[in-house]
Amino acid sequence: MDIVSVARQLLEELRSDEALRREFVGEVAARLADDPNMRVLLLNSLITEVTTKRDLELLKADLNKKMDDVSAELNRRIDDVSAELNRRIDDVSAELNRRIDDVRADMRTYFFGFMGGILATIITVIITKLI
Repeated sequence: MDIVSVARQLLEELRSDEALRREFVGEVAARLADDPNMRVLLLNSLITEVTTKRDLELLKADLNKKMDDVSAELNRRIDDVSAELNRRIDDVSAELNRRIDDVRADMRTYFFGFMGGILATIITVIITKLI
């Protein structure tokens, strides 16, 4: 029997038998852990996947910058909305003041007209009594 057929048999056995697979992986892991050269090899292959404290600091700095940018943009938009609302309130206030002034002018006109009518009536009554 050649080595390739033995390896294929082993793979088939490992695929079909969960308990055997666990035992085999346990043995391989134990042997790898015992060999210093294999540990270094494994660590070197895994080190590229490890996040370092420096990586986290860079990520934190990047997130803080993005949050500051978002905060600045949000503040700018809030200021824009506030300015627009103030402008609209000023426009409405000016329009209301104009309408109030118009009503006051109308009331003065009606008042003076009414008073003029009363005065004319009183003068007419006094003149007719005198004549």
